[in-house]
Amino acid sequence: MSKMTSRRQFLKTSTVLSAGAAVVGGLTLTQSAHAAGSDLMRVALIGCGSRGSGAIRDRVQVGDNVQVVAVADVFEHVARNAARDIRRDGANSENRMYGKVDLPDDRIFGGMTAFKDAIACLEPGDGVVIASQPGFHPFSYRAAIERGCHVFVEKPICVDAPGFNHVMETNRMADEKNLKVCVGFQRRYQPEYYNWIEQIHAGMIGDTQYSRVYWNGSIWCRQRNAGEGELQFQLRNWYHFVWLCGENITEQHCHNLDIGNWIHGKGDRMAHPVEANAQGGRTFRAGPEELMRQAPPFSDRAAWDEWYHENRARFPRHGQAWDHFFVEFVYADGSRMFSQSRHMSNVWNEVSEHTYSVAGRGRPGNLWNREGQRIWYNTESIPKGSMQWEHDMHVKAIREDLPMNDGYHSAIACMISVLGREAAYSGQVVRWDDLVERGRSYSPDGEITSFDQAPPVLPDADGFYESSVPVPGMYSPFA
Repeated sequence: MSKMTSRRQFLKTSTVLSAGAAVVGGLTLTQSAHAAGSDLMRVALIGCGSRGSGAIRDRVQVGDNVQVVAVADVFEHVARNAARDIRRDGANSENRMYGKVDLPDDRIFGGMTAFKDAIACLEPGDGVVIASQPGFHPFSYRAAIERGCHVFVEKPICVDAPGFNHVMETNRMADEKNLKVCVGFQRRYQPEYYNWIEQIHAGMIGDTQYSRVYWNGSIWCRQRNAGEGELQFQLRNWYHFVWLCGENITEQHCHNLDIGNWIHGKGDRMAHPVEANAQGGRTFRAGPEELMRQAPPFSDRAAWDEWYHENRARFPRHGQAWDHFFVEFVYADGSRMFSQSRHMSNVWNEVSEHTYSVAGRGRPGNLWNREGQRIWYNTESIPKGSMQWEHDMHVKAIREDLPMNDGYHSAIACMISVLGREAAYSGQVVRWDDLVERGRSYSPDGEITSFDQAPPVLPDADGFYESSVPVPGMYSPFA
């Protein structure tokens, strides 16, 4: 669906899926699937943390004919705990997962190659839900498409330029196999967004001059467990390592960048900025924000410094990530997208998107003219939350053979975040084409198959990671 209107038409003409089935041509959706010979939709979960556990519940709640048959996580105990909960809910007649689980012990997998084992349990036409550490998403996505499975994958779908190119190739492979791909950019399935952007593209407030997008929040930090290996520690603290997360600008802010790019793209799903300049830094992560959460109030900086130096050893390994970015993205038509992303506590936080045009301004669900009068607002709602609704729409696309491949706009949104990150790291203006062609890789050199292997980033002798933190003016974004 390359045009905004095609997505909106798909969403607005889709039958509302409720109580596990919808009426299609006189048959329930489940019955029409049987009539078409497609029967049971089996699904495997890869990545069993809180997001993965939520996504698999959203998937089985689409209808009665969806069944969980395998789970996988890099940590075996996480996979087994998730399987325990899924089985419990599947056996509870008062739970919406009731009767939708077929999960024996030999289809519960742990370890660095567990995703391959779970996918091997499936047949072409089955489904995969991917919600592991983001750095692994390009490889799990490729394996699922090669198996002939439909895919729901959480964002971000890639964290560096080589990953972007890998994903774009997989997207084309999915098209060739007529496989349906949905990515967890749930704003794409919210009427306050798609109706809003339709009005912008229709010219209600004129040509877009610039947009502002924000993801300013905070994040967790986990202490090292006794006897824990370096790879295990980084996998548990994946938010703080670029090879696993891509930074806040990629892992979280990609949502807002996707909306800004949707606006500037004017309906072209392959649209993107042509260059970026940026700045940012690592002021708070060098003094772990987890300490700030636990610190008592202080009357002056000296008291804070004393407390911090006494307590920082409790959280000595806070990764290599920066904690704030500001980026100016430039489009070919001269319009700009201004971006803020930050991970700090006890500061102003904001997650939002705004657009400004020659004749007015807007934010999701609303448009105002230059005089400040509201000239449009969204009146449409969806029957379920957007995270559930995207799964409903994905299953509908599979069962009714409707066009759906979110992989393109999703990969581009994530690559936009990489463009901003690399511009900030280097302190240089970085061009899209140059970065796509020869941007550096953060992935391990070769596949990691065991916890005994070293991750691509290692701590310094003092236990910190400062030598791997990019320094503007010294860092190059290119391989």
